[in-house]
Amino acid sequence: MSLEQPLDEHSFDNRFAMDDKLFVVFSMKAVKNGGKSDLEGRPIYDDIPHIRIHVPGDKNSIVEAPVTEEDKVRFASRWEKFQKNMTQSPEGTPLEMWPQLSISQVYEFKALGVMTVEQLAGMSDAHAAKFMGGNELRRRAETFLKVAKDTAEAQRLATLNAELEARLLAQDEMLRKMSAKIDALTETKQQKGGLSGAIEKVLHG
Repeated sequence: MSLEQPLDEHSFDNRFAMDDKLFVVFSMKAVKNGGKSDLEGRPIYDDIPHIRIHVPGDKNSIVEAPVTEEDKVRFASRWEKFQKNMTQSPEGTPLEMWPQLSISQVYEFKALGVMTVEQLAGMSDAHAAKFMGGNELRRRAETFLKVAKDTAEAQRLATLNAELEARLLAQDEMLRKMSAKIDALTETKQQKGGLSGAIEKVLHG
């Protein structure tokens, strides 16, 4: 996870496009400083930020190392939360909020770093197969997310449609009022014109 070359925005996005599927936690660890310890003749430790990356569903795919500048950019939102001492929960729908799972299943998935429905849906075949009915649960998770997205899109379009109808009604009302004002002004002008003509006839016989 070292920086060997300058980060390019597009290549960076492509390389780590699946990062939202990972379980990532930043923490502070005390690391012995050998040079200072030898110099002072006693153990001296430095607080060094570390990152722990866990592929959900695979207990063997865990990487833990000191934080690099690339990590800070790659997992920017979680790094920011770590700096603010906030809980570094992955984004998404927590497993315990999804009624398809029992309490024991939630604990089982969490034990292997699967914290959200999104992470469950993104598991590989091999990782999902490690759980009882894992592939079926993954399929249900995928369906749940698709339905939720479609519903949200339908709701968004319905809201836009309602807002458009409201604007059109407001415009119609404004045009109606303007038309009424124009008619009133025209009628007043006509009445004044008729009165002026009558006065003119009286004066000039």
